[in-house]
Amino acid sequence: MRRNTGKSRYMCWMLALLLLAPAAEAVGEDSTVETLKELQELRKEVERRRNEMRRELTLLRQVLGQEVEPELEGGFGALGGMTPDELAAELRILREEIERLRDKITAEQLEARQERFDISGTVRTRFEWFDDDFVSGDANVREFMRSRIKLTGRPRHDTRVIVEVQDGRLWGAETGLDPTFDADADHIDFHQAYVELQEIYGKPLTMRLGRQELAYGSRHLIGTDAWGNAGRAFDGLVFRYGELSFVDLFVAKIAEQGTTDENLYGLVIDARLNDGHRAEPFVLLEHDKTLGVQRLLRATGGLRLHGSATGETGHTFGYELEGIGQGGEVGEEDVLAYMGSATFSYRGPSWTQPEVRLGFDYLSGDDVPDDGDLEAFDTIYPNHHAFFGYMDLFTDMPEGTGNGGLLDFRMQGEMSASESVRVGLHVHHFALAEGAEKALGQEADAIVTYRYNSATVLQWGGMIFVPSDAMKLSRGGEDPAFKTFMQLEVRF
Repeated sequence: MRRNTGKSRYMCWMLALLLLAPAAEAVGEDSTVETLKELQELRKEVERRRNEMRRELTLLRQVLGQEVEPELEGGFGALGGMTPDELAAELRILREEIERLRDKITAEQLEARQERFDISGTVRTRFEWFDDDFVSGDANVREFMRSRIKLTGRPRHDTRVIVEVQDGRLWGAETGLDPTFDADADHIDFHQAYVELQEIYGKPLTMRLGRQELAYGSRHLIGTDAWGNAGRAFDGLVFRYGELSFVDLFVAKIAEQGTTDENLYGLVIDARLNDGHRAEPFVLLEHDKTLGVQRLLRATGGLRLHGSATGETGHTFGYELEGIGQGGEVGEEDVLAYMGSATFSYRGPSWTQPEVRLGFDYLSGDDVPDDGDLEAFDTIYPNHHAFFGYMDLFTDMPEGTGNGGLLDFRMQGEMSASESVRVGLHVHHFALAEGAEKALGQEADAIVTYRYNSATVLQWGGMIFVPSDAMKLSRGGEDPAFKTFMQLEVRF
């Protein structure tokens, strides 16, 4: 066996001296005999511990079905003439091998106990009544329904397979002579179907391949649009490296068009700066090789900073800042647009958990249409309902304002009325970024969320929009718009 020197020799002899310290005090009283006895006891204890470790190593290898070394099969001998260095080296090797085998057995036991399949899902219905034409006062009533069943398979602890089937429909939208017998299943599809490989080659590297949801940052640009009756998913490949801080690199095919496919590429970094604060730089590239008005080569990049801090009294102050630029070509026009967003929040420590958020969003607009330069910011694939009011009058930007951009000053307040009820009031002032008349109007949204139990949530909302000059001109009316909804969602 290879001999170690230096630190291991020093530690072995120091251990022996510490164990013999009590005997040193009795040198004058049969010190030689007592010392020899203690040395013999120490030798026996070391030999016993060594043999125990060798027995445990043999047992662990047998459990794992590994070959047992010949020197371990034939019994456990004495220390013989081993030096302290040789003994320390052997004990260290035995200890490391035992820990390695223990970890391997633990991993195999966890994998054996892990559920191989898990089924979950949601059923959601939403009643909507709305009058948003600003003219006649005629209201429309719709009932949305969305059902999802999600199957998660885990063939190994580092491998997942996700298959999620979705049906999204409007009540009464079935076709045929008798819609109650319709069985075409026009609205059923795979919402998600992908494979995820984790800890690739023992590194914090994850790969997702297939149809999947993508959501980054504030969801201003890429989100799942969960409020919609279908939701959004992408056909793509995602690589993620890291855990607390990570880097995502992805590609998604938006449209299969032969040699002129439309694709989306992205690089997103989510970096932890310190406790409660993060930075998220990103760049997205859209590319459609189709000639003419469908041609698209546009890059969107920016930086999002967000975080919060809680004082000794429990009051929490937070912030979210985001700046985004956009450039490239859309059809025959050159793109140069930008967006800015800022939100400041406060949350109180009382049982009502009061929260107040103040902020604004600015999306640039096109001041001179059809001049070869497109300066209206495009939000690409956002969470529509999450921004610019629950009336959903400005969901598709920049088309939602006729390429005039948007300025949204907002104030939002929420608090808990009980353990199961939370109420909120959101107020917005909207204006165009470009245009002769810029004032669009004001919107107020009242929201009540009732958590009936751990699986069931009921939500009601009532909204009003009072139009200003720019809205009256674009919509051709001056009456207020109204909307109310009642939504029930059950998860299982």
